[in-house]
Amino acid sequence: AVVSTQSTGALPVVTDKAKRLFERFNSIKNKGAGDKTHMTDMKSMLNQMPNYKREEQNCTAFVQLAEDCYNLYNSGTAVKQIVHLEQELATGLNEKGEPIDSKMSGCVSVFVNSPSGDGLLYTPYEKLRVLILYLLNKMKMGDPMKGESLSRLITRADIKNEGEAVQTIKKMGIDIIGDLQNKRDVPPRRNGHQEDTFVTSRWVPVVQDIMDAVLIDRKLDAKSYPHVARESQASSDVDMDVKSLRGQGTRQPAIAAGRNTGPKLIIFVMGSLSYAEMRCAHNASRRNNQMRFGHEVIIGSDMILTPEKYIDELVKLQ
Repeated sequence: AVVSTQSTGALPVVTDKAKRLFERFNSIKNKGAGDKTHMTDMKSMLNQMPNYKREEQNCTAFVQLAEDCYNLYNSGTAVKQIVHLEQELATGLNEKGEPIDSKMSGCVSVFVNSPSGDGLLYTPYEKLRVLILYLLNKMKMGDPMKGESLSRLITRADIKNEGEAVQTIKKMGIDIIGDLQNKRDVPPRRNGHQEDTFVTSRWVPVVQDIMDAVLIDRKLDAKSYPHVARESQASSDVDMDVKSLRGQGTRQPAIAAGRNTGPKLIIFVMGSLSYAEMRCAHNASRRNNQMRFGHEVIIGSDMILTPEKYIDELVKLQ
């Protein structure tokens, strides 16, 4: 993980960008207000007035959202602590890029049922999210927690009802406590993703690995994607030269501003899609749009799934 180029968080960057966007909008809106404005400029400004109104509404909403997020993050609630703890558990690394402590002591204050050293109270869903990541890390370290130890931890965290989700995860084929016979075959994760990330968003969704395999390595793992043509498997290369019927395999003049009419990588995720995965597609498109034959990445699913909804469905699933 490239930690040296990471910021401490995305919110200050977003807030600063929101202010600059608003200042830019005001400068455009006030442009040409003097007596020396040419008639052609005034006519152009009048034609663009509806666009100015829409841009003003977008900027105002953007600034308000950034301010609300910033205030919540720094409100003294458990949000900031949970964000940093979950990133460490998900990546297995601390903010300095070092392996996390095998005891994962940061989880202790989450599992207790009263304000502890950090003086914060955590919701049952926050406790369950941390518990799932905690158990997965214990498995990875070769010290799975199960039986009475797991039951005592769930009781101490006061999430007995939510704790049933651990058994649900087992039924989904995920070995979370080390007693699963038929384990899912999980492909190894890719290292060295190109984008610099924030400390609070260091974990990279698996779908990013798929995008990088196609767009950078130009090949897909035949074991994970057996439907790929045999000749492509034999050459360990995905046929990236298939021509588009619309663009004839080359970039055409954009129909609209920012529209990429070149080759496209289309990914459909069955089951659900998270906002983090959508962001991966956006970043990949933006990065590849700078290349002559860069791919536009289009991602879709049958539904959008938030962390809260995922945990809710996990608890309800029998």
